[in-house]
Amino acid sequence: MLPIFRPLKDPAVATVWSGLAASTIGEDLFRVAVVWIAAEQIGNAAGYVNAAQYGAMLVVGLLGASVIDRWRADRAMIGAKYASAVLALMPVAGAYVWGVSIPLLVLAVMGIAALRMVFTPALQSAVPVLVPDRDAMQSINGLFDATWRLARLIGPMLAAVLNSILPVIHFLSVTAAGFILSGLAIWAVRDRLVDSNHQPQRGRAGLHGIWDALLDGARLMRRERTIGTLLLVNALANGPWSVALQLCIALMVKQHDPRLFDFEGLAALGLIIGVSGAGDVAGNLIAGSVRFRRPLSTMFLGYVAMGGGFALIAVAAWLLPNPWMLPAMMLAGLLAGFGGPFYFIPMITRLQTAYRGPEIARVFRLRLAVMAGSMLAFNLAATPLFDLLGPTLTEFLFGLLILALGIGGHFYFRRVEIRPQKLPS
Repeated sequence: MLPIFRPLKDPAVATVWSGLAASTIGEDLFRVAVVWIAAEQIGNAAGYVNAAQYGAMLVVGLLGASVIDRWRADRAMIGAKYASAVLALMPVAGAYVWGVSIPLLVLAVMGIAALRMVFTPALQSAVPVLVPDRDAMQSINGLFDATWRLARLIGPMLAAVLNSILPVIHFLSVTAAGFILSGLAIWAVRDRLVDSNHQPQRGRAGLHGIWDALLDGARLMRRERTIGTLLLVNALANGPWSVALQLCIALMVKQHDPRLFDFEGLAALGLIIGVSGAGDVAGNLIAGSVRFRRPLSTMFLGYVAMGGGFALIAVAAWLLPNPWMLPAMMLAGLLAGFGGPFYFIPMITRLQTAYRGPEIARVFRLRLAVMAGSMLAFNLAATPLFDLLGPTLTEFLFGLLILALGIGGHFYFRRVEIRPQKLPS
């Protein structure tokens, strides 16, 4: 058995994993549906719908830590999932009254994104409690990361299948069901997710508490400078990644109309993003199971693959006619997806071994806040870029940006790893 799957022998880990799988597949189905509905309703301005969720994540990440850190990890996760289910169903209910409503869709997008800032840091802080063996940490991080990456395969593929039997708005109903199942799974093993010997960190109330939480996260990052740098680089890289994967490809499908057999439109979009998810899963199986000799420089090779894959998606759309265009875009998406886990899994493992309990949650939430700020900026810039350059050239340039980040980081950290005595803490 691959090391990445060994944690599933623990029934509690298997239960949490199954719940995560249900909710993350639903979330990726939700993302495909939201982008497609927005692209149909408002065209290039779909970037603003995407930007709304990152604005919500930024606000909660910066302002919510002093409140959220008072909650037990299990309660935060369960409450976030049930509330997300309610939000996912709001646009469905509204569709029967007013028709498809972009404002209601934006409200659901923002609410679910804000609750993601509650759930994900709580999960990261609970992992060392769920699996106290530090040697198994990389495997469980790989397993949970595989859950999110597997969802990027199954969610879009599921969209391609459901498109023939369900209205797109009811993709959100499937998402809500996934959230409910996830909440039930975490409730079933809630006693395994809480450190009974550790008391939640209490901070000052009001603006003073907000400021303390921000400074605390920044101080923790400065304490472990290498980890802080890796977290910030990852957070900033998520800006161009989010536009390249979630927006550009949807608009490119509408513009270039790649097709193969009966796959076109939303089905073609689902295939491209789904195959990218297959690359995610394949990369995860390797990154979650192998200990690299030079992990820091190897991490950045993941961004080389990701950026190169995004650039090649644009090249395929420019140069190839149907029926070759769609398979070529899928292969390039496979390469782009393959690179992500090589950066993320070692980064998270370093985070969880350097910090503990609320420290993990605060550092991870600050990382999410920076990531949300980056995604917000890039998604706000996406609409004018689409109008000026078009989605295909935007995809190409953002791919080159990530590629350059990967090359620069690889060679910098390769020099650092050759001189281990110079490596900052």
